[in-house]
Amino acid sequence: QTVRDDQLDRMAELSMIPSIFVAHTYYWGDIHLKNLGRVRGSRISPARSAFDRGLKVNFHQDPLVVQPKMLHTVWCAVNRITRNGVEIGPEQRVSVFEALQAVTVNGAYAYFEEDRKGTLEEGKLADMVILSDNPMAVEPGKICDICVLETIKEGVVRYTKQQADSNGQI
Repeated sequence: QTVRDDQLDRMAELSMIPSIFVAHTYYWGDIHLKNLGRVRGSRISPARSAFDRGLKVNFHQDPLVVQPKMLHTVWCAVNRITRNGVEIGPEQRVSVFEALQAVTVNGAYAYFEEDRKGTLEEGKLADMVILSDNPMAVEPGKICDICVLETIKEGVVRYTKQQADSNGQI
């Protein structure tokens, strides 16, 4: 959470793959600011600094702590706003494209599965979601409002919002 620039430099030298729980900025950002002060607290989950060093950053969640909502994670990385609406380390924001890379391509890379997952290509597993809006086209603050309409795993539809709505599982 509070990795320093010199540590990121060393990670780059070693070709490490940082996995960042960037949703900390939202869920615990206010506490980090209070406990660590503005300067150090604003550096939690320093995704921009990691990307700038050429690291293959991926974003993770801890489903026992927060609900598994990757679009919220993307929103957190792009906006860096706490629960109380405070900007936290805006210099550590990443682009929508980089955030999407972190949860797709770079996630597959971290698990040595980039030959089977992470991008839509012939010969790879057809794991994907259909979204209500294009995250690259909506206002950054609206990314967390995008709905997953359908989930496809290995070419098989596993979830549709229409089915979930009719079953009361919104």
